[in-house]
Amino acid sequence: MDVPWECVGCVGGVESSVHLFLHCPSAMMVWYEVFRWLGMVIVIPPSLFILFEVLRGSARNVKLRQGFLMIWHATLWCIWKARNSSIFANGSFVPKVIVDEIKVMSWKWCLTRMKLSPCLFYEWT
Repeated sequence: MDVPWECVGCVGGVESSVHLFLHCPSAMMVWYEVFRWLGMVIVIPPSLFILFEVLRGSARNVKLRQGFLMIWHATLWCIWKARNSSIFANGSFVPKVIVDEIKVMSWKWCLTRMKLSPCLFYEWT
């Protein structure tokens, strides 16, 4: 018998990929803060694919598009890591901590993977 996982971000919701990454109140807070950091306002869409297209389509040029998509990937990765830490390592699922990790991780990825001139962390955030 399959027992549904309980969401670690909102404790009570049934975990699915859409719920975990988009519709969990904690995940929504993460996305709202990420978009605020990017200077954008977002209404959480019904699917990750639509969110991907929103980011992709809102970029004015190729480098900005690459940066937005890198931040999208960093956001998913950090939410997933926080989820696993909560389940397997007695960690916590705190949106502010997740957003801070997204900023650090995306900055590091940008320095190592993108052909941009290096910037200091305070310039990135």
